[in-house]
Amino acid sequence: MIKKGISWLLIILAIAMLAGLTFNDQEATNTKLQAKDGLLDLSGISRNEKVIALSGEWKFIGGKYVEASHFPQNATLERVPGSWSEDVQYGTYQLKVELPPHFEKIGLRVRNIWSAHRLFINGKELASYGTLGTEKEGAIASNPVYELYFTPTTKSLTITLQVADFFNARHGIIFPIDIGVAETIANDVVKDVNLEKTTIIILFIFSIFHCSLYLLRTKDRAFFYSAVYFFTLALLVSTRGERTLFREFPNISFELYFRLQDFITYINAVTLFFFFVYTVETMVKRRTAILLTLPLILYGLGSLLCPARSLSSLQYIFFGYINGLALVIIARLIYLCFAKNTKIPNNELIILSASVFSLFIFSLSGAFDQLFFSGKNIFNRMGVLFFILGMNVFLAMRLINRTTEAEIFSERLEKATIGKDSFLEVTTKELEQPLYHALNVTKSLSAQRALVEHQLLEQQLERLLYLVNDLKDFTKIRFQDFQIDVLPVNVQMIIQHVVKMHERTMEKANIKYYMHADSQLLILADEQRMGQIVYRIVETAIAHAGNGEVVLSIMRLGADVRIAVEGTGPDIIEQIAADVTGQSIGKAIIEQMGGSYSVDLLHDGIRFLITLPFGGYEEKQLNKTNVILPLSSPTMNDHLPTLLIVEDDVIHADVLQSLLQQHYAISLAHNAKEAFQSIQHKKPDFILIDEVMPGMDGLVLTQKIRQQYSYMDLPIIMLVANEYPTNISLVLESGANDFIRKPASKETLLARLSTISLTKEAITNAIEHEMAFLQAQIKPHFLYNALSSIISFCYTDGDRAGHLLTMLSTYLRYIFDSGKEGFRATLEKELEIIQAYVEIEQARFGARLSVILEIDEAIDTAKVEVPSLLIQPLVENAIRHGIFEKEGNGNVLVKIIKEENFMLVQVVDDGVGMTTEQVANLAMGKNISSNGIGFTNVLRRVKELPHATLTIQSKVNEGTTMILKQPLKEYANVEHYYGRR
Repeated sequence: MIKKGISWLLIILAIAMLAGLTFNDQEATNTKLQAKDGLLDLSGISRNEKVIALSGEWKFIGGKYVEASHFPQNATLERVPGSWSEDVQYGTYQLKVELPPHFEKIGLRVRNIWSAHRLFINGKELASYGTLGTEKEGAIASNPVYELYFTPTTKSLTITLQVADFFNARHGIIFPIDIGVAETIANDVVKDVNLEKTTIIILFIFSIFHCSLYLLRTKDRAFFYSAVYFFTLALLVSTRGERTLFREFPNISFELYFRLQDFITYINAVTLFFFFVYTVETMVKRRTAILLTLPLILYGLGSLLCPARSLSSLQYIFFGYINGLALVIIARLIYLCFAKNTKIPNNELIILSASVFSLFIFSLSGAFDQLFFSGKNIFNRMGVLFFILGMNVFLAMRLINRTTEAEIFSERLEKATIGKDSFLEVTTKELEQPLYHALNVTKSLSAQRALVEHQLLEQQLERLLYLVNDLKDFTKIRFQDFQIDVLPVNVQMIIQHVVKMHERTMEKANIKYYMHADSQLLILADEQRMGQIVYRIVETAIAHAGNGEVVLSIMRLGADVRIAVEGTGPDIIEQIAADVTGQSIGKAIIEQMGGSYSVDLLHDGIRFLITLPFGGYEEKQLNKTNVILPLSSPTMNDHLPTLLIVEDDVIHADVLQSLLQQHYAISLAHNAKEAFQSIQHKKPDFILIDEVMPGMDGLVLTQKIRQQYSYMDLPIIMLVANEYPTNISLVLESGANDFIRKPASKETLLARLSTISLTKEAITNAIEHEMAFLQAQIKPHFLYNALSSIISFCYTDGDRAGHLLTMLSTYLRYIFDSGKEGFRATLEKELEIIQAYVEIEQARFGARLSVILEIDEAIDTAKVEVPSLLIQPLVENAIRHGIFEKEGNGNVLVKIIKEENFMLVQVVDDGVGMTTEQVANLAMGKNISSNGIGFTNVLRRVKELPHATLTIQSKVNEGTTMILKQPLKEYANVEHYYGRR
């Protein structure tokens, strides 16, 4: 505790001393006394006031160089410091100063006069910088900081300044001229210059320190930008204020000096912005940061490349833009703090917030100081001091936090590594022998019966064996117990064996394979390990060669043999880039064999280069060969239920096909695009989708399918990698009927598919029963009434009776046959049954009922498919419960229109209408009609249709409007949308 207390005490003392050195000269310049009408009276000031700023109202003559003795008394007045208001590029200032008694020897301190001038005291020229002129061609700019010392001979001074400025947007005396006791002026200059030099040195030290941190940790780019910021800030300080750079190098040209000054000003702001972008990762995106800073970069480059100060008229805008960026940083940081989305520890966040606030004070104060003059600005110095301190404390704290985290993770990693290595060593020993036995048994079975299942099993077992050998070698490398015995090996035999294992993968991925060899070369290598390495290389090359080619070449180069494997193609999977890092074991083994191993990522694929010692030739030479693997596809069995397997892993897809092909007619798709094409061609009975696939994953694919097909129309089973509750919830929410965890046994797959099949059959039976129920709801008295009307017409109008009998027959046939047609019909048939029903009702009620049908010409009623008995009940409901329950005549309008990809059916009546409560109950399915097919059944069936809606609008004694909206589907486009095959 004592040591901590001493540390805090030293920090406080150091900050206090630093602040004292920084701000001890703040009261040296007095700007409270202002000149009036060209006169500054200092005769009454106290002896303690030894330095005064010549600020206030100076007399000014624009467009002329006037001698001190001829200066007119009626000249205009201009505020100093500041730019003259007249639209001229040269002129003459004059100010009369009444001196106090203690100003025995006087010093003048000139900071910034644009951009060439001659200084006269009582008519005597004391200073001249640059060349005055009336035209820009003859003028030469110069803008130094300097001091003058002289002994006055009178109690008043007449200061005359002839100024010419053709190079800057602001003209004249920008910063005030200080007058005071010569000794005080000289001391202030020494202190200010030394303070500025000290600041520059400290900033350069910080820059070197942060550069060193970045070189030690190149991943943390914040250190790089902080180093560049401190470097540019040091240059910026050296070019402004006391202009240390100009004092140290007085011969530097005007052009170079001010181009450098303006360029550094804006690039400094850019580097600071990127420091915050890389310090707080969620601040803004990298592309957004570039766009935000691009105006400053372009303006800085323009200032560097164009003539000095030629763009100075824009500096007001860009100083404001810099402060705007500072506000963006502050606002964004405040938002992230409240959102708790910064991923920064609290101790870092507090220091960073304080540093940003100091930055804003420094930026805003600096802008006012440069544009409008604020003298020796305490806020400017305070802002930069506390920002520099805060920034370094923040980065130091971040480094400490990262070091602490690294130590914790290093300790955990060491423990995990020991456990992992021990596990790998034991596991590889236990797995190696059983895998060898299983592989030998499989090979013997394959020789007896050339079945695809045996070939796949052989390939997978050998793949596992290579994996186990890799793990065993990895363990040996970790324990530094790795030795290899090299012998002459025929590398072509190894390659041919590996390629044979990947043959089906290349067929499915439409990859062509070529081999180029000079002869039957031998290499000095370990045959078993060489097979492991070639297997991994070929596997990775194939992954980068979708619809492309894999080329292997073997060539002798002196004492070595070079093996090149290149996989290129248009369909590159971006995730495969990570496989390159998995080649580290192979590289270590190749180097142990005395060779070299390299991997190059190409713009359209990947290339592996292996160099091994030459081992001689075999007696028999082989000619160069080019091998192209043919493609093949499995046949389909149309008598079995159809199953689409969507799996990007070709081997896994083949395994699933071999397990299920005796029970299902299987088709394969290796990505979402192929799956959509397969479904479009012929809708399968079931789909099996892998959850993880490149491009569009299984969840998104399922959601896309569910936009067109319901759970019953097209059941989907998802293959998942884990059974975490969150993941399973996402799978089911996407629209999957069920899920199976990989790898799954044949029994599990068949059981799940069988369950879904039985569920689908049960739902189908339920719908058939529902249709039977709907058919049974046709009340006998409707038939009695219809037949009574027909019989009455038999005595008076035989033709009318025959027509009505035909309409009734059409109506009943449609009702009774609706369950035989898959419960769907064309819109044309549905309109026919509506017309038949309407004519029967009109036969009973005559002119009391009027029904109008309006069909959009864009709809082909012969092709558009609708669920049967869905529109007719809406018309029946409008007639029976809307029109026939009111007194007088009634009208029903049935309007069918096309709206984008939907069909809108509007049934409008002017009947008795309903109350708001009745409408709500009807929409909730609480109302069941007493006659005909109930509205509740219609509402339930609408809810079962994908993307279909039914809305009700009604007012008492005004009528009711039913609006049915469903996807517009035609037989020619989506033949199986409703389950028809």
